[in-house]
Amino acid sequence: MVRKVYSFDVFETCLVRVWAKPSDLFWVLGEQLNQQKLIDISADNWQHMRIKAESLAREVSKTGEANVEQIYQQLAHLLGWSTTQAQQAIHKEIALELASLRPVPAIQKRIQALQKANERLIYMSDMYLSEETIRTFLKENNVWTPGSSLYVSSEIGMSKGNGKLFPHCLGQESVKASQLTHIGDNFHSDVKMAKKQRVRVEPFTQAHLNCYEGKIADATQLPLKFRSLLAGASRLTRLQSQETSPDKQVIWDTTASAIAPMLFGFVHWCLVEAQKRGIQRLYFVARDGQILQKIAQVICQKWGYTIECRYLYGSRQAWHLPAFQEIGEFELFWILFGTQHVTEFVSIHSICNRVSISPEQIKEVLSRYDFPAAKWDLDLKPHERDLLRQIFTEKEVTELIISTAASYREKVIGYFRQEGLDDGVPFGYVDVGWSGRTQCSFSKLLSIAGFYPESGVCGIYFALPHRLKPFKNDSLLAYFDDADNLYKDHYLWQYKCLLELFFAADHGSTKGYDQCGAQYIPILHSAKNEEAINWGLYVMQGAAIEFAEQITTNLSQQECPTELLIKTAEILLKELVLNPSRQEAEIFGAFIFYENLTENSFYELAPNYSLTDWWSILLYDKHLHIHVWVPGSAARSNIIVRKIFQLRNNSKNRKLLKIRKFLGEFKRDYLLKATKTT
Repeated sequence: MVRKVYSFDVFETCLVRVWAKPSDLFWVLGEQLNQQKLIDISADNWQHMRIKAESLAREVSKTGEANVEQIYQQLAHLLGWSTTQAQQAIHKEIALELASLRPVPAIQKRIQALQKANERLIYMSDMYLSEETIRTFLKENNVWTPGSSLYVSSEIGMSKGNGKLFPHCLGQESVKASQLTHIGDNFHSDVKMAKKQRVRVEPFTQAHLNCYEGKIADATQLPLKFRSLLAGASRLTRLQSQETSPDKQVIWDTTASAIAPMLFGFVHWCLVEAQKRGIQRLYFVARDGQILQKIAQVICQKWGYTIECRYLYGSRQAWHLPAFQEIGEFELFWILFGTQHVTEFVSIHSICNRVSISPEQIKEVLSRYDFPAAKWDLDLKPHERDLLRQIFTEKEVTELIISTAASYREKVIGYFRQEGLDDGVPFGYVDVGWSGRTQCSFSKLLSIAGFYPESGVCGIYFALPHRLKPFKNDSLLAYFDDADNLYKDHYLWQYKCLLELFFAADHGSTKGYDQCGAQYIPILHSAKNEEAINWGLYVMQGAAIEFAEQITTNLSQQECPTELLIKTAEILLKELVLNPSRQEAEIFGAFIFYENLTENSFYELAPNYSLTDWWSILLYDKHLHIHVWVPGSAARSNIIVRKIFQLRNNSKNRKLLKIRKFLGEFKRDYLLKATKTT
């Protein structure tokens, strides 16, 4: 039997740092040396000096390789250090390296499988640290195989980079090149040079920063330590994936690198704001609050917040109707919400469902407006939708709605009492957004029940692009964006349907409440959100929770101020929302989106439009649906459509403006001639 040997690169293959880039560790070392009074220069200057010293040490070395002692000899000369001071600095660097290293799970698993199969394993590293030190790193992180060998360039005087380390290892192991399989991340050292020596190669690049992590790592508007550890936390999270499905892997990776930092930043801010205001309990409102509550529990545990985090079942449908005591403009807005959009399905049945009545109960009124039973389930035409306001302000209809509301109200209030809203503990209310309308009904119900807080309800939101006048003493706080600031036309609100996917839950929406003995339970549209679960909801939530674990381990709460987390979210969301990869668009865009409150009309989040549809969007700005992730649809399409989308997105494109102007004039002229003819 031909002997086989498996060789593993060490750094960025077996082990990965918590830092985004290896040189970022030098910056942190500079801070520590400054605190110890070993240097009196900035961390930035030390980082540059440390990198330069390594280059100088290699230049004067006969082999072109340098060890850590030789590097620090250069630094001692530049800084006037004694031998003792140089050794102190070396020990600090090695200790910092050890503390920053983590095993790469996929490689760890591969090594364990090879060890179990009694295969011969060796390790190779182009590194200035000693063999003993690197072996310690591998052992401490459980990726060392007893009896294996470690070949380090700084001690042997040969490297993978110049191709000489491979023949050396082959000779030491007494095997031919065809018997050695090398696994590593560096294209030049681990792939190109290994192949040049006819060694079999398995490239491993999972530990490289992806596009999102790279953008954060290179974002100089963020402090180095923050951006490096945050990008590093995303990478560490991504590497923890155990997904075997390619689609699920994309969901995990994208969440780890782009979605999770945004969710984490929002939740941390919620806790900070709650603590400032003396709030002892936060209610995370269904369904958007499900993942937020889970992240909050991680943060509280790791960073010591004592705020109680609860999940509260609720929705527009569950709270608006019970809060009705009259039918005014506020109530009518919700009843008729979305009916003006002809692309959204609206029927007599769907509108009645919003206020928990049946068409049969108001059939006489409907008959007067020419809506027989045969029309109740049909999508209403524009002129028929215009009649809805009149129908729902008819006296017998409003009286029915108000009496129905009263019958639901008792159970809502019972559920609120059960969840502790009347026990006097200062609480806050967490939701995604987008206007604060649901909070108005929530607070009104508390007021009707007699336990509305004197100081009002503090609503904490991801965004409020449309801000309503709050109920009595309520306050509404917005994290990412607010109608009162300069970003009310932010691109995100055009595609907030995608944002809502990030906050999806594993159950259907709350329709109301029922009483079972002394307990009140939510009535859900569906016990399980099967479409979301099958799509990969738990994968997305799992990655978000893992990110929270990683970042709270490597950064403190003081090192994660709100302004930095918001800047991070802006960078990541802009890339994901406006410039998704083809894979991201295919997988996230295929998520089923429900267009209306009663969840009876649905379509893909980013439909795969035909070329005809795209021309309609381009020339007439006419969409088949209101809430669509258009950049996702474009990314799912062919190259021609992507070019068209780029043209559409260029609002200053003169050719496009001329075409639209011409078509508009042509349409007007055509209609004018048609009118004269008739």
